[in-house]
Amino acid sequence: MAGIQDVAKKAGVGIGTVSRVLNKNGYVSEETRKKVEKAIEDLNYTPNEIARNLIQNRTNIIAIIVPDVAYPYFAELTSEIEKCLREHGYKAMICNTSEERSNEQAYLDMLSRNMVDGILTATHSLNIENYIKTHNPIVSFDTIEVDGEIPVITVDHKRGGELAAQELLNAGCRKILQFRNREMPEHFTFFDRHEEFEKTVKEGGSECINEYVNWNDFNLKHCESVIEECIRKYPDVDGFFSTDSAVLSYMKIAQLKGYKIPQDIKFVAYDGTSIVYSAYPTVTVVAQPIKELACSGVELLLDIINGKKPEKYRITHKVKLIKGMTTS
Repeated sequence: MAGIQDVAKKAGVGIGTVSRVLNKNGYVSEETRKKVEKAIEDLNYTPNEIARNLIQNRTNIIAIIVPDVAYPYFAELTSEIEKCLREHGYKAMICNTSEERSNEQAYLDMLSRNMVDGILTATHSLNIENYIKTHNPIVSFDTIEVDGEIPVITVDHKRGGELAAQELLNAGCRKILQFRNREMPEHFTFFDRHEEFEKTVKEGGSECINEYVNWNDFNLKHCESVIEECIRKYPDVDGFFSTDSAVLSYMKIAQLKGYKIPQDIKFVAYDGTSIVYSAYPTVTVVAQPIKELACSGVELLLDIINGKKPEKYRITHKVKLIKGMTTS
């Protein structure tokens, strides 16, 4: 197997010149670069990536921390992040916390030991101070930004809640149910949608019922048991708002119990993941731009890793309402 010394000898240059060509840093004339690249091709030389990363004090690996990679939103966010990282020459390490604080802390400790170059996190069962203490590059999704410490990528959740409420009100709903998290940590931006949704519904003269579910519990059976209980407690609810998977579960159970959609009950989903577009009747959804969120997070994190200070610590994307048959 050819080594870097063999490449240098065949190209008639020094090892340092070959290294500059491989790492794409430092000046090398076009003629010399072509000779080195020709020698690499002729010898079928493969650079020792591990050794090169040790020299650069880099791993070229980014950790992606999510609470449950099987959940549709986190699955699509993770997939888009991985694609974007690959385009920038980085690999992804998927870290599924499975709703355990100890798992999340273990991943943060891993970052502190320089096993990855940075973290993109979409889960926060720990206090935000635990992230700040790592003193390493971190970009968060859907938390409140901490100037000079942790930037955040998010969407206008307040507008999303307003759009959903207005759509159900315009569809004639008078008693509307929404699922929201039992715990209300102040550092999560997505709680704004629940507050704005309730406010808009009440201002529109309709009743808003809040059903509180366990924070970070993405178990389908748990969701379906809550829905069964809601249908028993609120049989006259005529509008429902929640995430894609919860809306699809509610639609299924409601139809099995004889409810007609949208005649008896209307639905607006939140997120806009691919699963919602396979349902029938077609679902009205407030869609997040998941690909744009992912790429914004990657690009911001890589800027930080390369020593560039963020111009702003909060990047907010727009949401949009996509009408379906569930509110028509």
